Amino acid sequence: MAKKKSKKNSQAQQPMSSERFLKEKARGLEIGKCYVSDDIKNYGEGHVVVTRQHIGGKISAAFFLVDAYCVGVKDSFYRLRMDEYEFELIFDKLRGTELHECSYEEAHNWIWGAVAFAEEAGIKPDKSFNLTQYMLEEDTDEVPLIEYEFGRNGKHFLVAQSQFEASRYLPAMKAHLGDNFDVTIKEWGHLDDDDDFEEEDDDDDDRPHKRQETQYSYQHPSYPQSLQVENKWVATELCNPKNATYLDDQLTDRILALPHDSLRRDLENLILYYTGQSCNELPDEDSKNFNGVIGISTMLLAEVGNEDSSLDAVLEVLRQSPDFYDYHIADSGEEIFVPTLYKLGQHKLDKLMDFMKEEGLYSFSKVHVFSALNQIAIRQPERRSEVVEWYRHIIQFALETEHRIQILDNVLLAMMIGGLVDFQAQELQEDVYTLYKAGYVDKSYCGGYEIWKKDLRHPEESLYDHCILDIHERFHQLKQQYS
Repeated sequence: MAKKKSKKNSQAQQPMSSERFLKEKARGLEIGKCYVSDDIKNYGEGHVVVTRQHIGGKISAAFFLVDAYCVGVKDSFYRLRMDEYEFELIFDKLRGTELHECSYEEAHNWIWGAVAFAEEAGIKPDKSFNLTQYMLEEDTDEVPLIEYEFGRNGKHFLVAQSQFEASRYLPAMKAHLGDNFDVTIKEWGHLDDDDDFEEEDDDDDDRPHKRQETQYSYQHPSYPQSLQVENKWVATELCNPKNATYLDDQLTDRILALPHDSLRRDLENLILYYTGQSCNELPDEDSKNFNGVIGISTMLLAEVGNEDSSLDAVLEVLRQSPDFYDYHIADSGEEIFVPTLYKLGQHKLDKLMDFMKEEGLYSFSKVHVFSALNQIAIRQPERRSEVVEWYRHIIQFALETEHRIQILDNVLLAMMIGGLVDFQAQELQEDVYTLYKAGYVDKSYCGGYEIWKKDLRHPEESLYDHCILDIHERFHQLKQQYS
């Protein structure tokens, strides 16, 4: 529910998606600390990190894997509006390299210089760079040029992990460079059962199990075609564009003063009706009439909802498409869903389990269920074993189900594993190891198994100790985040 400035200051606009924020706003943020790995100079490949500072202290950052010998930007990803501890957690997972602080100009020239050098060989940066480049300044004369040495011994030097990987680059290199380049290929070895798993090379993106993601295929039911509410003024307020991102304390108290059953029914009807209005076709992105009714109603249900029809309505929102999620929720999913799922679903773990086993849903929407389960383990330690067994069942299901990718893809399982650190789930170490061993974990999201085990020993770094349950504080958080 990111806030977008309207053409008229009196009106709020729709949430700004992460992609739009990057393209339209990121370069307007103050440049923060930047980091570069000595591995780029010493071995031709390493990480470069560029951060941007938000007013209020939040951090946005882009992380680049740079191949200075040949390929340029091999991979990159970004995270927006992080607290400092969140940034530190990601920063610490960049394994196998020592990062030191550098000037923005150094970071800029390593990244753009490597991109330009790769383009001489006909190699374009990884497609992730289409977005992460907006965390950088444009490559113009306004940024001082620093001459770095790219390639090795004056030539492009391709280091490929397999013949398959090499085949992605060699045709273009031969077309642009002829024979004026060097190449080496490292074929993958095979892990025996007795091999030390943590010694496995983490850069295994070309293996068949990598980059397999759930394809969205949910067939939604028929939603209400007309809006039926008992408290019409509530619907009017929640559909008012000025209330699209948060409610002030006075309005929140006025709404919650209504009889809870009546308000609950209205909130459920608002959610289902407006879900139906945009589940097939999203409104015009520049519409001045955007409202945040789905997100706001979901938050309010945490106060008056039940574990049956209310939880069903919230889960129905989470079943919607990535585009729906991006439009209505943007990057506020944790703030909107986790406290509500915790309050409504804490005694319905079977229903949450059934939801996790559904095929063809958007993986990132399922992550909020994991976060809510972690809250149960953290806030209700007497139920820890129940949560552990819930996770153990999920892991066993992932290992045994025939259509796993359409239910629990590698990214989702990686994010689940990363979240287990939040309540120090050491009881699940062997179970998690089986997922790594099976190749079901996208380690770009959570690091290797040894890194994960190390994180289990640092309870002070738990992300979800910071989950806010009070409804007023939740709205204050969104106001501060997006004002």
